[in-house]
Amino acid sequence: MQSSIMIVCEQSEGHILAVTHELLTCADFLAAESCAGTTAVLPGNIADVEPLPGANLLVINSPTLREYTGEGWEKAVLLAAEQIKPDIIIIAHTSSGYDYAPRVAARLDGGCITSVTGVELSPQGVRYIRSGFHGKLEMLYSSGKSPLVITVLPGAFKGAAKPAPPGNITYMDADIQLQQTSELHFKTADQTNAELEVADVVIAAGKGIGKVENLELIRQMAARFKHSAIAGSRVVCDNGWLEYNAQVGMTGKTVTPLLYVACGISGSMQHIAGMKDSKTIVSINRDPDAAIFKHSDICIIEDLEKFIPVFLQQEEGSAV
Repeated sequence: MQSSIMIVCEQSEGHILAVTHELLTCADFLAAESCAGTTAVLPGNIADVEPLPGANLLVINSPTLREYTGEGWEKAVLLAAEQIKPDIIIIAHTSSGYDYAPRVAARLDGGCITSVTGVELSPQGVRYIRSGFHGKLEMLYSSGKSPLVITVLPGAFKGAAKPAPPGNITYMDADIQLQQTSELHFKTADQTNAELEVADVVIAAGKGIGKVENLELIRQMAARFKHSAIAGSRVVCDNGWLEYNAQVGMTGKTVTPLLYVACGISGSMQHIAGMKDSKTIVSINRDPDAAIFKHSDICIIEDLEKFIPVFLQQEEGSAV
């Protein structure tokens, strides 16, 4: 019996986002190994949508899917899975994708592998690659229990999907009720940060700075450079230490300054994707095995609370 692959499209206001095409590339790779067919699922409240190359598209429409909710997307994906009966479900590892994907796997009594960065074929079958221990190791996982739900990191499958004719589009009207979701209010955050986007020097703070008070050290360090800006990892922004418009990474901004200084940043793939093309990368971390060092031109193994004050003292009264 031919196996089946299902991908869940990422969309914004009814428009399919580019990361969906990366999911198609991942599906193409898996389909070539298993001769599987691919079906894309688009939850929302959408009247018209462009077809996808090489995959049939099932649009699940419900008024409650107009805006994203974990419960709504979970129910829509389960509804689609009941019809498609997939062996593998591929979801983007975005803020929404990794919110509902594990719940879908649990509801289907299947396996779940998150943050997938690659797929490897071996005599034992298909194995999925993800980083572990703050990016220090690459780990291989077998598929486990079927159906398997995987979340794929944006940027992991950048190659374009194979040229293929557009698939068919089917629309399904569903009455999806939200029973465990509170009343929703949406506010668009200010995502502009022109200073960060044009800065020659970016000083970035990670979880390793230890406490919000240490941001003052980061600010003082940035003040030593002309045309500089401050950035943060996702954890720092999630903690409310910096605004989200300062976040660098897959779910934040991509920056390419002349100098990027990573302070207390472990080096997860999500963060590396947003700054790896910087001309010179300097990392300050007390962990000699920090993954960020593999992507750095200059590695400083020291507690930033000790190093930065010494740096400031040496540069007192001058600008770099």
